[in-house]
Parts: sequence; structure tokens; C-alpha cells
Amino acid sequence: MPDLAFDLRHLRDAMLVAQHGSLRRAAGAADVSQSTLSRRVRSLEDRLGIVLFERTRIGCRLTLTGERFLRDAEFGAAHLCRAVGDVAQIKKGFVGTLRIGVMASLADGKLADLLATYHERFPKIEVRISEGTSQAHLIGMLNGRLDAAFLVGKPRSPDCDNRHLYEEALFAALPASHALAGRSHLTWEDLRDETLLVMADGSGPEVEGIILRHISGPGFRPEIVVHQVGRDNLLNMVGKGYGLTLVISSILGAAHPGVRFVSIEPAQTVSWNVVWPKNNANPTLKRLLEICEAVVGPATTAL
Repeated sequence: MPDLAFDLRHLRDAMLVAQHGSLRRAAGAADVSQSTLSRRVRSLEDRLGIVLFERTRIGCRLTLTGERFLRDAEFGAAHLCRAVGDVAQIKKGFVGTLRIGVMASLADGKLADLLATYHERFPKIEVRISEGTSQAHLIGMLNGRLDAAFLVGKPRSPDCDNRHLYEEALFAALPASHALAGRSHLTWEDLRDETLLVMADGSGPEVEGIILRHISGPGFRPEIVVHQVGRDNLLNMVGKGYGLTLVISSILGAAHPGVRFVSIEPAQTVSWNVVWPKNNANPTLKRLLEICEAVVGPATTAL
């Protein structure tokens, strides 16, 4: 049998004729004219070089060759239909892979809710999450390794767009035994003489910048100690008395033994944005941006 790329519609028509045993009845079921259906079946037979049906005045009966062909073709057609359907789902952004950079905790808060909503609505999209700094995520997007990132502030790049999402308050994380832990709130001046811990990666550089802006002054620089640890271990170090740190409010949704979180006045908030490359054609990114708009609003700003 020749190796031909068959018209799937013609193949379905032939199966319909075999099922009904009549061109007239099959045409009625397919809602096409009998002449159109007959022409399609003839076209398939010509391309195959075989006769599929014996045509009589009372109907159509499969030939032995036609019976064998349609039996085998039905199995392949089911796989082909599924493959075509999968391609359509990929093009629409309902199936595929989305690579996201994050800086925030996913324990609680709006980002956690947003990603949970995305996964619930599009369960066939594989979401791959990378944690890192704003600069690392920006490089990842420009190099094609990330489709989008959730960042503090608006990193300047003519090759990216962004959408503002929400504001999130900063809290001081202190050992529960610390003299300041019983306060209802702290001032930035209260942190001036404390050892302040930050991560080397993730949101660490951004946190360090905030500390320096609020506490540094002429001839004075706060004691900042950078650690090559993740967020959980940094908070474990706080709980053991190594020092204090700053965290965003979404951290408060997770349990951290020996750590107390206290608000800071005047309040300092950080602005969260979703950022993506302008030339990114991944359909799953469009679905993410739709979720962002539905969850936090439609405002969009170019970087």
C-alpha cells in the first residue's frame, strides 16, 4: 500500500459510509450532499489505489481489502485526531510549559493565590519555577530561559513589558526572645544597631538595598551580614539569635519557630510586577497574563 498523507476528512467519510452501509444515509448523518460524500470516498479510493466499497442499488458494502484497511486506519485515525487536538490545545496555550522566575515566598499572599489559580484553570500546563534575584531573572528572560518573572520594582529594559500587580508590606523578623519582640511595631531607628541578615541570592540584594536606604547615614553603615542560605534557613538563623531580617508579608503564612514578625513604621511597601519579554510567543504566557489581569486588575505599563 502506498505511503500517502491521507485527508482525514475523507477517511472519516469512508468510515461513516461503512457504518451506515449507504451513501444516502451516511450523507444525511454528515449533513452533506450524497454527491459530495461520494466524491470524497472516490478521491480516497483513487489516492489509495484500491476499491473500498462494492456499490449496489441497495447500498455500499466493504470489500475485503476495504474492510482490512478501515480496521487498521480507524486505530491510526484515533491517534491522529488526538495529535491534531493536542496541537490545537498547545497553540491556544492550554497545554505546554511555562517557565517563571520568582523572588517571593509561595507560602501565602497574592502571588501564591495567582499561581494556584493558574494551575487550577490550566492543569495541563507544566509550570517550572526558578528563584533568584531581579537581575538574574531579567537576564534569564532576555536569554530565553524564562517566559516571565515576578519582581520587585520595574527593571529597565527596552526588550521587556511589565504589569503592576500589588503592593506588599515589609515586616521585621526577630528572635522571639529579643527585647524588641514584644513591641506592637518598630521604627527604622530601632533597627539601626542590630545585626541584619540577608540572603546572597533571591530577594537578598533588594532587601539589603532597602535597609541601606532607611538606616544608612553620613559616616554610618548598618551591620549587614550576607549568608549563602535560602529563606527558610535565614529565618531559622533569626530564631537562633543570629540577628534580624526583613521579610514581606506573604512570609507570615508559614510557621517559623522562635521567630516573631513585627510591623515597621513608617510602613515600607514593595511593588510587585510581572515582567515578560516583548518577543515571547509562548501561548501559555498569554494565559498567565490573563490570570494576572483577572486577579489584580488590567493596568499595563511598558518598561
